[in-house]
Amino acid sequence: MKICLLTRTFNLKGGGIGRVSAEIRDGLMRRGHEVYCVSTSSEGLVSYFGYTVGGILFKMPRGMDIYHALTPMESIWIPKEKGVSIILDLIALTHRDKYGGRLGVATFHDIFPLTHPKLQGAGVGYSKVKTGIASWYFRFACECAVKCRYVVTVSEHVRDEVQRVFNMNSNKVRVIRSGIRSDLEPKSKDGKARVGYLAQLDRRKRVDLLIDAFKKSDLDELVIGGRGLDEELLQQQAKDDKRIKFLGFIPDDELVDFYNSLDVFVFPTAIEGYGLPIVEAMACKKPVVVLRDAIIPLDVKSRCFIADCLESILCHPRLIEVLHNVVNIEDNYKWAKSHNWDDSINQYVELYEQIASS
Repeated sequence: MKICLLTRTFNLKGGGIGRVSAEIRDGLMRRGHEVYCVSTSSEGLVSYFGYTVGGILFKMPRGMDIYHALTPMESIWIPKEKGVSIILDLIALTHRDKYGGRLGVATFHDIFPLTHPKLQGAGVGYSKVKTGIASWYFRFACECAVKCRYVVTVSEHVRDEVQRVFNMNSNKVRVIRSGIRSDLEPKSKDGKARVGYLAQLDRRKRVDLLIDAFKKSDLDELVIGGRGLDEELLQQQAKDDKRIKFLGFIPDDELVDFYNSLDVFVFPTAIEGYGLPIVEAMACKKPVVVLRDAIIPLDVKSRCFIADCLESILCHPRLIEVLHNVVNIEDNYKWAKSHNWDDSINQYVELYEQIASS
């Protein structure tokens, strides 16, 4: 099949979406499909806005069997029929039936810019004007995405939210969870009592709570991986404690070593569509701590140690021993390793074939 993948970036520095996009691209190519990749080479919110508003339209090849928007933002220009002209695309954009059957698939990783707009921020900033515009535009893109032949969500929780917000027919929605790297396996570590975090550094992730709690503990080290809007503020918050280290972007070839350098992975996020860093840590047999008020899919959250307060757990004198006793490390490892990219891509290909043969 000729498959066009549309996303922001296939670069691993693009965060979780970049990683997922690259894995789907590579998996499809290994299966012998003709994959045409559409992405933006520029960074920044303004350039991304321009890319989704009009840039995609002029980059997107015609005559594909399938168009797959890897987030709703790239779904605006997915054509209704094969070989449709640019002019017809422009007309059709505002004249499609509610479920008009665009020639493709759109993947939803979350919709919290709509359900929890105050928690968006990565790349958008925190001003009310910017977040308001971003929420409106995200809703517009989502309304285009739900007109695709199929919508994919990464969890049952996101599926339920998408169906509720957009009043969707359930037979149009499929849950396909993302995979993780197959080389994420446990390894031996040094003797330091080390806590770690890896993901975006913005207010949704609540890393400030982790830093505050750690500073009151007697643990040897806190390592924080990732970048984001709040990086400088968090560094200022931590500057008087030399045990806290900011590692920045973790390259792909260092990911396994990062997780295996930890005794405990702490993920203080407020809300997630799924929470792949949790799964990655469990694949390396690390106990994971989350907060009780976090909105995380239940099948993920239930495998974590759920804390009412990070300080109470990080300051526990036998933290590591307690966590290994109350968390089922081996069961979590088996569950995490079931997140297989081959299975995920096989499910996508099955959807593609249904669309291409209709």
